[in-house]
Amino acid sequence: MRGCESVGHRKLRKENFEKLLEQNPQTRFMSVYYWYMTLEVSPSPVNTNRDNFSDFDSSSVDFDLSMKDEITGIPESFRSIGIPQIFASKFGHVSGARQFFTDGSKTDDSTGFGVYNEFHSATFMLQKPCSVYIAELAAIYYTLEYIRTLPLEHYFIFTDSLSSLEAVRSMKPMKHSAYFLKGIRQVLSALSKRPYIITIAWVPSHCSIPGNEKADSVAKVGASEGDIYERQIAFDEFFELARQETLISWQHKWRDGEMGRWLHSIIPQVSKKPWFKGLDLSRDFIRVMCRLMSNHYLLNAHTFRVGLSESNLCFCGVAYQDIEHVVWGCNEYREVRSELHEILRVRGKQQKPVREVLAGLDLEYMNLIYQFLKRVDVRV
Repeated sequence: MRGCESVGHRKLRKENFEKLLEQNPQTRFMSVYYWYMTLEVSPSPVNTNRDNFSDFDSSSVDFDLSMKDEITGIPESFRSIGIPQIFASKFGHVSGARQFFTDGSKTDDSTGFGVYNEFHSATFMLQKPCSVYIAELAAIYYTLEYIRTLPLEHYFIFTDSLSSLEAVRSMKPMKHSAYFLKGIRQVLSALSKRPYIITIAWVPSHCSIPGNEKADSVAKVGASEGDIYERQIAFDEFFELARQETLISWQHKWRDGEMGRWLHSIIPQVSKKPWFKGLDLSRDFIRVMCRLMSNHYLLNAHTFRVGLSESNLCFCGVAYQDIEHVVWGCNEYREVRSELHEILRVRGKQQKPVREVLAGLDLEYMNLIYQFLKRVDVRV
């Protein structure tokens, strides 16, 4: 009954969307919906219920993330030397025949994967739509299937995809786009019963580990010219196409629009992530910088524009009271500004327009401007 009910709900939603499309065909949301409905997509008839998987012998399958901790703190300039040395000390005893390096790759038009072994390499392309994550899982699945044809031994699979390794070792049920993940767990279960020994280990990418670098190269070949590797495609994978189309439409409107040109000069490229994503910044710092970027702040240049003040001039009477004047021009703040100039000189920086500092996302310079505004007690 629940399955029939969900089908009915989906049909009703589709009918409602069709009515909205007839009434408002030019809206941005409806144009994306129309584009999506015209796609020729063929999701595979996969089970949408959460699937469990056959357990495998934990003594026969190992997940090694030890390099994640061991490379912490290595300076960037030393990574290409130090990390290969760490890898060699940990896995140098493993013969080349028992080492498999896997990788996924994505170009503008296609996605593929590659597997590198001293005696065997493979390159394949995957049908669209396909994420790099799916490609990484496909590479591990292919490797395990190939290992099934080899003599009983202890084999090592190296991947630079931490998310793939974590997904494989997770004991949680799977949902929707789990074709390769389910296959990996089934093959691991079969291998552990024979018994093979499998170690799946994480390695950092682009750190001059020879096998990983070769896997990266063959994965790029797979993405551009490899044979198609057959798989099931779940319906939710096609959502990414709609997300990409929405982002493209947004970019075109942002580039050609008339609103927000100050912000466009600072952030010309749209993104699903805010500029402060992943940065260790205070809430107040983010608030102030967002106001400066949007050109909407409590200075007369803006408050006059929106009818909240009688003049756009600074109280010094010399110029418009905008952020550029406050930071670099107003004589009321010349003593604090001289200190700012001295800090810039010591740090080897030149005076720049505030808009240029924001556009370059120079956090050090942005913080100096933020501290200046705090010192002179100017609220924005």
